[in-house]
Amino acid sequence: MSSLTFLYRWLFVAKARQHSKGFTLLELLISLVVASIVVSTLLYMVVELAKIDKREAILDQIQRDMKRAMEYITDDLQEAVYVYPNPERIATELASDPSFPGRSGEVPILAFWRIDPIEDGFPSCGDIPNPTTERQGQCNALKIRQASYTLVVYSQKVNNANRNWPGQSRIVRYELSQYKNVSTLEARRGYRDPTNSTDPLAPFERWQVNTNGAPEGFSAVLVDYVQTPDSPIAFSRAPLSDADGAGVSAPCFRYGTGGVPARPLYTVLPSTATTTKNNSFFACVRNPDPDNDPNTTTRTNQDIYVFLRGSVQGTSGGVNFFSQASSLPILETRVLVKGVINKDLADDGS
Repeated sequence: MSSLTFLYRWLFVAKARQHSKGFTLLELLISLVVASIVVSTLLYMVVELAKIDKREAILDQIQRDMKRAMEYITDDLQEAVYVYPNPERIATELASDPSFPGRSGEVPILAFWRIDPIEDGFPSCGDIPNPTTERQGQCNALKIRQASYTLVVYSQKVNNANRNWPGQSRIVRYELSQYKNVSTLEARRGYRDPTNSTDPLAPFERWQVNTNGAPEGFSAVLVDYVQTPDSPIAFSRAPLSDADGAGVSAPCFRYGTGGVPARPLYTVLPSTATTTKNNSFFACVRNPDPDNDPNTTTRTNQDIYVFLRGSVQGTSGGVNFFSQASSLPILETRVLVKGVINKDLADDGS
């Protein structure tokens, strides 16, 4: 009898417990708060990881663009025969060309002559139009040399909220090649052959635009998202040291005696660049004329240091431009000019 009573009581309690299962309102509220905290934390972590991934992708892409631009400039300079220490003068000469970027506020950084090979389209020297003695000689020389000289200018342009170019600034490349049509030896307007020894305005140092009309060169944007010229760049060291202790603030070594700079071994381009605040795209060009005499043609080999830094400002994705994590390193390269035209060895103290 006692066993039946115990079994009945156990079944009654179990049935009562079955009807009393569930959560109180307080327990539900606490569960909701805990779940909200966990979900919010996870969502925050996911959003932050997505931002970091987006930032790194943008940084990587811009740095790749800067490296490609630097490689392009390096390849260009490796074919150079003469680099101007004063690109502003060349920019003034080309100002009448509607396609020259200097007309709209670009700052010229590099100006040089390079060799452009001609692989096909050579003229038949016996059938060229106006077969004067000069044109016959030009045709024969072209077939032997199989190359012509092209004037190249690199400039930096501040974008000023340009919708087509959202970055801070961009690099523009301009070129003035010799021939408009190689097969007929039709030269481009404004072009003057820098190797013409009979023309006093043709040599590299004194080159001027031909008076046969406004130059008709070509310009194109090389890369966007370049840091603005007035942005400070903190160097851990000066790009080129001031070895004679003259205290020159420019980021290029200057040759001097007795602590007084006499003449620059390297010229800073643009001239506003300094070791503490300089253009994000600038160069140090070895002076091609050791004796500073524009009337002489004695020149030594040149080498050029080029510096370039990109910027994430203007990119989409909420990248914080002012964050140290969003800064890009400075790219630096050195190029030795291989040209040997009118160059002699000279003792310039270098």
